[in-house]
Amino acid sequence: MVIISAAICDKNGILYIGRQFQGITTNELKEQVRNFPKLISPTQQHTFIDHENLRYIYTPIDNIYIVLITSKNSNIIEDLEVLRIMKNVLSDICQQVSEESIKKNSFEILLAIDDIISAGLRESTTTSQVQTALEMESSEEKIHMMLTKARENEAKEQAKKHQMEMERKRQEELAQKKSQKQSKAIDNAFKLPQNEEKVNPVPKPEVINENLSTQSQVLQKSNVKSAPKKGMQLTKKKEATSFE
Repeated sequence: MVIISAAICDKNGILYIGRQFQGITTNELKEQVRNFPKLISPTQQHTFIDHENLRYIYTPIDNIYIVLITSKNSNIIEDLEVLRIMKNVLSDICQQVSEESIKKNSFEILLAIDDIISAGLRESTTTSQVQTALEMESSEEKIHMMLTKARENEAKEQAKKHQMEMERKRQEELAQKKSQKQSKAIDNAFKLPQNEEKVNPVPKPEVINENLSTQSQVLQKSNVKSAPKKGMQLTKKKEATSFE
């Protein structure tokens, strides 16, 4: 048995979900699915169609078709069993099979198809085994989502803490700058104006000495003029008085 692809589409040939297994592109799959409803005859009694070198095996669910595209030499009995399991699993996953529910549960449906078909060959699985596998995969997915959510929350918390730390440092820097400005203003308030800081210069010692020297010279000249003349003077002998 060789299954080329498995697909779920509506009665107009619009593809909802498709899985390729044997040398077929997405565009080729879409083209084959689009042509498939046109091949169905209103009076047709069976659920397979041979067209050119392909065989379409299908089963309807309301307005939905589950379709297997196989080679003509494929074992149709095995193919019909695959189709039956796919129908049961799809009904179990979607509850109410519709375009919306199929697209909403597309991930689980593709996992189920991979559990039923591998490399174009049917796996030895039953409907219950596929359902059990889906439940396990669903649990693993939930655990994975929980871990991912926890990591995201942790990252958000770390980012929040970092932001708070940056804000705290910014506030400290602002407070420090404000304190420095206040200290500088207080220092400036206690300083005298520049004009009052000037002190009258002390006279130079040379000038004082010069004034003292001048005054000394004046005093000396004055003393010389007023002082009596000194020196040796010849005195006349007093005439002796006779008392004869």
